[in-house]
Amino acid sequence: MKQAPFIGVALLGVMLFACSKDQPAPTLKTDSLSDTTWRMTGYTIDFGPLNGPLTGTNNFFLSFSNDPTTPCLGLNTFTFTSAGKVIWKQEARGCSVRSYFVSSDWGTWSANNAQTELTVNSPWGGVGRSVIPVMEAVPGAYEYTLSNTTLTLSARYIYGQKQDSLRVDRAVFTRQ
Repeated sequence: MKQAPFIGVALLGVMLFACSKDQPAPTLKTDSLSDTTWRMTGYTIDFGPLNGPLTGTNNFFLSFSNDPTTPCLGLNTFTFTSAGKVIWKQEARGCSVRSYFVSSDWGTWSANNAQTELTVNSPWGGVGRSVIPVMEAVPGAYEYTLSNTTLTLSARYIYGQKQDSLRVDRAVFTRQ
């Protein structure tokens, strides 16, 4: 019984020593995005009034294809290289919003310091716009979230004669 406090103190010391070791800094999202390839697995378009709740959803991933059992948008992959390039590859029977391409060195990519916006520069997007072949171009950058297995790009568009309507595009990609 006299050894119990000594064992407790020793155990506490071991735990404190283990916790005091320097831990590596968390990896930035851009490090996780570098040299990875992603396949599109979903694309929805939500819409509604600008200052109200979204009132509808279009599953563009399925509706854009003539064969919903093999969505043609899912036959596109994107590689984000550590050198800042975006490489697009489209498999046979693949399709895109920009259907006159098959694969290419599409452009360049970068993320903002907060790691919340992804800019994809390409001659096909125009000055000051981000664009990937399977989504519409967006002024500035796409909003993005990233996990080990999923990349989600979102874009908001205000439209209508009175600029009173909102469309939110959301594309989901799975790491290959």
